[in-house]
Amino acid sequence: MSTIVEEVDGQPSIVHAPLNGYRIAAESYGALNPIERDHFFPDDVGSWNRFDTTGRTLYAASTRNGAFSECLYSYRLDSSARTAIGFMAERFGLTEDEAYNLYADEQESLGHDRPGGFPANWREGRRLYHLSSTQDLTWFDLSTTHSLQYIDKYIGPEIYRTCGVKAVDLSHLFGPDRKLTTLIASRLRNLRLEDGSFADGVSFTSRHGAGNCWAFWMRRTDDEMDHELVTSDVGSPNSTEDPDLLDVTSRFNIRVN
Repeated sequence: MSTIVEEVDGQPSIVHAPLNGYRIAAESYGALNPIERDHFFPDDVGSWNRFDTTGRTLYAASTRNGAFSECLYSYRLDSSARTAIGFMAERFGLTEDEAYNLYADEQESLGHDRPGGFPANWREGRRLYHLSSTQDLTWFDLSTTHSLQYIDKYIGPEIYRTCGVKAVDLSHLFGPDRKLTTLIASRLRNLRLEDGSFADGVSFTSRHGAGNCWAFWMRRTDDEMDHELVTSDVGSPNSTEDPDLLDVTSRFNIRVN
């Protein structure tokens, strides 16, 4: 990844670097077919990903571990669940697995998803793809003071009106407020840079500490043009013995089926 960050007045910080990473996607859709988002309305973006905009946004992680981390975080067994399972095991004299099954059955009976596990058909129906760009791409780096200053000056008033946030910092950019992050992404996707071009997406650090991530705006696909700037291999199946999958599921207390 290039360490040269360009800072120009009137635009966030940018870096020029290729995309070279991994993405997990359903085999039936393929690696280069993310969900196409409709027009941006702040109140309708609850299911959007962090830097989605109108059109298609392709996400990738720089490491295999990062790709699994980004995909499986929502399946984790969090601290409250682990505490409840530990209490059940101690109270009723159960093994950890027995207590987990009791807790999971209870959660399902309440209409919740089964915690700390994902079905075998999820794993079997998806592949791990390696993505690469055909050239250096232009990325916004929003982690700099220059970018935060740009956001505050040019998008800040709209962010306040829409989200009620008076000043944006990194905790907002990497937090759960999709109304805020997709608003910023939507404004930046349409920002013409000093040289007259448009950025290809956003480069950002994985919030799970697993390397770098990219959100690539598929402009050519959205405009029905051929030869997208990012390509993919045929992908590989997600084996239950994959060391990166096992590392992530262990870290997130997920049971692999």
